[in-house]
Amino acid sequence: MEILPNVNLKNFNTFMLPSTATNFCTIQTPSDILELINSNIIWKNKNIYFLWQWANTIFTKDFDGLVVKIEIMWKEVLKSDDEVLIKVWAGEVRYDFVSQCAKDNLVWMENLAYIPSSVWASAVQNIWAYGSEAKDIIYSVEWIDLFTWETKILTNKDCNFAYRDSIFKHELKDNFVITYVTYKLQNYSKWYQFNCEYAGISEKITELWLDPQNITPIEFVQVITEIRKSKLPDWHEVWTAWSFFKNPVINQSHREILQQNFSELKWFESDWWIKLSAWQLIDMCWFKWKNNWKVWTYKSHALILINMWNANGQDVVNFANEIQNSVHKKFWITLEPEAIFI
Repeated sequence: MEILPNVNLKNFNTFMLPSTATNFCTIQTPSDILELINSNIIWKNKNIYFLWQWANTIFTKDFDGLVVKIEIMWKEVLKSDDEVLIKVWAGEVRYDFVSQCAKDNLVWMENLAYIPSSVWASAVQNIWAYGSEAKDIIYSVEWIDLFTWETKILTNKDCNFAYRDSIFKHELKDNFVITYVTYKLQNYSKWYQFNCEYAGISEKITELWLDPQNITPIEFVQVITEIRKSKLPDWHEVWTAWSFFKNPVINQSHREILQQNFSELKWFESDWWIKLSAWQLIDMCWFKWKNNWKVWTYKSHALILINMWNANGQDVVNFANEIQNSVHKKFWITLEPEAIFI
């Protein structure tokens, strides 16, 4: 493990925002973590930030501290029966892991296919897509306490999962580094029912000439992937953090007021909350393919912000604030960023 001084972080965030870290190191083996914990560099840097797949990190200025990039990729099957427990290093690329599980005929996580970032993010953000949540498949989370440097384990219940939320965003914020996430999956059988409740899934199955009665896990992952690719830009070609804001959750009385004024609004309703689509709110404020010169909303999806002309962090903050103010003024809703501002 090598500690590098004054490293430009532009190539370490998918928004390609320029920022300089006072110190930078890469963790490639579990022993590197022990070395880092026992090194003087930890105690010399008051600020420490851990980068995983760095998809949702917005560097707003230079970082006065240590940035640690996690690159360890490893997994282990702990139990293989009707329920399969798989312990996965938090630096694993999440969508690669989902695809591999589908190839191995493991199910329960296929609706979460082709979501950028790492396994780490699934636990912190409780990623959600097409009617499925990470909390439904997370068995436990192993993490290091940055105050005591002890290794600890949280059960699913202890993680306090909620919509796009977890204990890591609140009680443990800035006090953790996740090492492993253990998932609970299931071996595929012909009686397994894929989750097709969201509009567009059944249509895409038909479009791809797949048999809905005999679809396989890897074919279903292909379906979800094709749907997401039609909406999301390729980060190898476009500088972006993908979905920038969370879908807002409102109560029944708020929805009734909005329905009186905006009959075209769409929502997804559960027993506990009513969720609106952030992209539609932004679109209805005429922000689709709008810009502040350097930062734009994506032409195919208003929820996605992209760096068009070598923007810096403040350019992103200013444009995001403009969107938030417009949505709040029109719908009385405050959009919460999915991206993490550093």
